[in-house]
Amino acid sequence: MERPASVLWPDEAIEAMRRAARQILERVGVRVDSPRAAAALEAAGCAPGDAGRLLMPAAVVDAALAALPVEFTLLARDPARSVPVSPAPTATFVHNSGEDPNIADPVSGRARPAIMADQSRAARVMHRLRYPQTVNSLFWPSDAPAELQPLYSYLALALETDKHLGSPCIDYAWQVAPMSAMAAAVAGASAGRGDYALDVSFSPVSPLQLPAEVCDGLLEAAAHDVVVEVLPCPMAGTTAPASLAGSLAQQHAEVLAGVVLAQVARAGTPCVAGVRLGPTHPRSGEFLGGAPEGSLASLGATQLARRDGLACDCYGPTSGSPVLELQTGLDEALTLALSALARPRFLSGCGTMQGTASCLEALVVHDQLFAALFNGLTPRPFDDEALAVDAVAEAVLDGKGFLGLKHTRRYLRSEVEQPLLGFRGGIDEWLATGRSSLVDEARARVAELVAGEPLGLPDDVLGELCDLIDGAARTRGFDAWPDPRRLAAAAAV
Repeated sequence: MERPASVLWPDEAIEAMRRAARQILERVGVRVDSPRAAAALEAAGCAPGDAGRLLMPAAVVDAALAALPVEFTLLARDPARSVPVSPAPTATFVHNSGEDPNIADPVSGRARPAIMADQSRAARVMHRLRYPQTVNSLFWPSDAPAELQPLYSYLALALETDKHLGSPCIDYAWQVAPMSAMAAAVAGASAGRGDYALDVSFSPVSPLQLPAEVCDGLLEAAAHDVVVEVLPCPMAGTTAPASLAGSLAQQHAEVLAGVVLAQVARAGTPCVAGVRLGPTHPRSGEFLGGAPEGSLASLGATQLARRDGLACDCYGPTSGSPVLELQTGLDEALTLALSALARPRFLSGCGTMQGTASCLEALVVHDQLFAALFNGLTPRPFDDEALAVDAVAEAVLDGKGFLGLKHTRRYLRSEVEQPLLGFRGGIDEWLATGRSSLVDEARARVAELVAGEPLGLPDDVLGELCDLIDGAARTRGFDAWPDPRRLAAAAAV
C-alpha cells in the first residue's frame, strides 16, 4: 500500500469533490417540487434553471454552511446518555438500521411482516446492549395505521429505553409537530442552549431531486427546532455516476441542497450529513452489500462533510448474505472497519440483515462487532507504567513470571476485550463441551434480554404521548384507531 487506509482520499481529492459538488449545484441544479420551498430558495438567491430546476450558486451554499451550529446535543431521557454532535473526528456513536417492513429468521432467511410487538421487543433488546447508543425504529410495523405509524413507533421506543430516540420515518410534513411534542415530553429540549430532543431524516431522491413532502417536512422540522439529517441514497451507476469520485460529488451536492433549504427556512437549524451512497451489483443493479467500495464511499463522504462543517452519519456493517453465517461475518467486519477509519460521528447498521428485513439476533451480534471495533480503535497508553520496565524486571529477575503480577491483571482487564459471544478456547474444550453456534448463542441472549422488565414511562409522560397520538388521529379525520394505552399495557407484559 502506498498510503495508509485512513487517507485513501487525500486532501486534494476531497477538495476536488467539494468543488465538483458546488459546480453540480450551479450548473445542473436541483428539482424542487414544493412551491413553498422553491419560492424560499429563489428569495435566497437561487435561480431558475432548465426543466424546472433551481440553480444554487456557491455563495448561497457557503452562506448556508456559515449559519450551521458547530456543535449541538441530542438529548436522551437519561441525561448521561445524551449524544454530543460535531464534525470533529473524535467520538463515534452507533445507531441501528431502520424502518424495515419485515423480521427475518437468522438461519433460514424467511421473513414475515413486522408488527408493533416486534418493535417493542427490539427496543427492549437495544436498551440493554452497549450498542446502539441511539435508538430508532428497527421496523415498520404492519399493524399500525400507516399515517400514524411513526407516532405509535415512537411511543413503543419510549416505553423501552432511555437512550436518545431518533425519529421514526417522517412521510408527511404534518407528522413533525406531534413527533416534536412527543420528543419534548420524553427528553425535554432547549434549542437556545443547543440541546435537541428530536432528529429527523429527509431523503432527497437521486439524482438531485427534492420531492414536495421532503421539502415541506424539512421546512416544518426547521420551524419546530428539530435536527435535520439530509440522507440521500444514490446508487453508483444507476442514480449517480459509476465513478466513486463522481457519485460522491453528486451525493454531497444533494446533502448541500438540503442544508441550504434548512438554513433558508431558519438560519441556525442543526444539520447532519446522512450518506448512503451504495455500490451497484453489475448484473442486477441492486445494492451490493459487503463490498469495500461502499466503505470507501463512507470514508470520502465523512471527509467531505467534515470539510464543510457537517457531522456525518454513514453505513457501518453491510453484507451480501441474507442470513447470519460466515460470509456475513467476513463482509461486515471488513466494511465496518473501513467505514470507521475516518471517525464519522455516527455509524449505522445495527440489526440489519437483508435489504428489507432485520432480526433481533443481528442486534446481539452487531453489539459484539462494534465493541470489538471500538476496542481496537482505542489508543493505548505508553507511559512508564504501560511500558512496564519494572514489571519485566519483577517477572524475569525475581522469577515470578507475568501471570501473578498485579500489572498483568490490571492490563488484562483494561486492554483486552472480553467477548460476550463466540468461543475463545482450544479444540479439546470445544470437543468436550459440544459448543453451540454463535447464532444459537445470539438467540439465547435475545430471549434473556426480551424477558427483562420494560423500562416504562412516568404516568404523566405516558398520558401526554397517548393524548398526542389521539389528537393527531382526530385531526387527520380517523374514525377509529388503535388505543395507544393498550400498546403501553401490552409492552408491559
